[in-house]
Amino acid sequence: MFSLILFLSRKFTGRGARDNFLWFLNLFSVTGIALGVTTLMLVLGVMNGFSNELKKKIIGAHPTVYIEGRPFIHDYPQVIAKATTFREVIGVAPYLSSQVIYRSSSYLLGGVLKGVDPTLEPAVTRVAEFFKEGRMKSLEDGIVLGSELAEELEVRVGDTITVIGGLQVRQMSFKVTGIIECGVYSYDVSTGLTSLANVQKLFGLGDVVHGVGLRVDNIYASEKIAERLSQALEDRYPVTTWIQKNKILFAALALEKKAMTIILVLIILVASFNIVSTLMITVFRKTRDIGILRAIGFSSGDIGRLFFCQGLLLGGEGLVAGLALGGLLSYLLRRYQFIRLPEFVYNLSRLPIDISSKDVGFICLAVMIIVSLASVYPARRASRLNPVEALRYE
Repeated sequence: MFSLILFLSRKFTGRGARDNFLWFLNLFSVTGIALGVTTLMLVLGVMNGFSNELKKKIIGAHPTVYIEGRPFIHDYPQVIAKATTFREVIGVAPYLSSQVIYRSSSYLLGGVLKGVDPTLEPAVTRVAEFFKEGRMKSLEDGIVLGSELAEELEVRVGDTITVIGGLQVRQMSFKVTGIIECGVYSYDVSTGLTSLANVQKLFGLGDVVHGVGLRVDNIYASEKIAERLSQALEDRYPVTTWIQKNKILFAALALEKKAMTIILVLIILVASFNIVSTLMITVFRKTRDIGILRAIGFSSGDIGRLFFCQGLLLGGEGLVAGLALGGLLSYLLRRYQFIRLPEFVYNLSRLPIDISSKDVGFICLAVMIIVSLASVYPARRASRLNPVEALRYE
């Protein structure tokens, strides 16, 4: 019986029955669902792409786990030794970081000065890959500035700037030995890097650091690793993660994605109204056929299932067409990158797209639920049709 209902539901769409009007209505319904699915798929893919690119840049410029002092860590070699006992930790590097004022011959700007160990830092961050000019070794000979900061100060490699900072104000002249650009504007416009020894000398500190940065093999397991590490250190120092440091930013991105998803699901909901109207018109145009089916033994439940199945077929065809079109456009965008972005605004030159299987599953589930609900009323209306009334004037 199910195969017969499926066959009749396809016939009732007007295919092969010379009912061009019904065929057009069904095509219009399928197209509406397909366009809604394509739009939802592309928007979710772009938002995932932007979020993932931002995560890569943030993780590239910063450690994934921080062990922070109060305000200093005096026994940091022991802390490093303890951290390296964790098999998940693949890189450890101490750092000193402080708010400072940068002064060039033209401008005075606030920013952050970070002192790192040039030999250990590449194992924790990707700073070595961000150099536009210079290299990690140049940190020992001077200071490396973020590209935007260097532009604001109007300095180039070889120029000299003065760094001012500390509770007891100190200043020290540095030669600009490199320029870095990680692609995160807040980092590029405020950060200067030099060796740990240079910062200790500037502020008159001994062999102490503000913290120890760690890189772990699974960035999404950072919270659990940080908790275990805090216990191993007996809670002597706060242990935080890249997620906690950027939770406001990622919460905003997640909220934006949810809002856009709701809005685009509403588009599919509106498109499903076409299915309701199409099925209702089909019921009225197929009154005679329904009467004949009831007369030859079809129950009211069979008639209801027939039109419900027709609604699911229309929704399924729209879903498949939308996923195919969305997948094709995503592939073309990734392959040929014909949509270019202003890099100075987005820190990206191309439109990033990353469509996850989780999002595809959500789209499929949402569409089929909406289509199922949209098909209920027309199916019930058809099932209640009296066969005697349907055939009275035939």
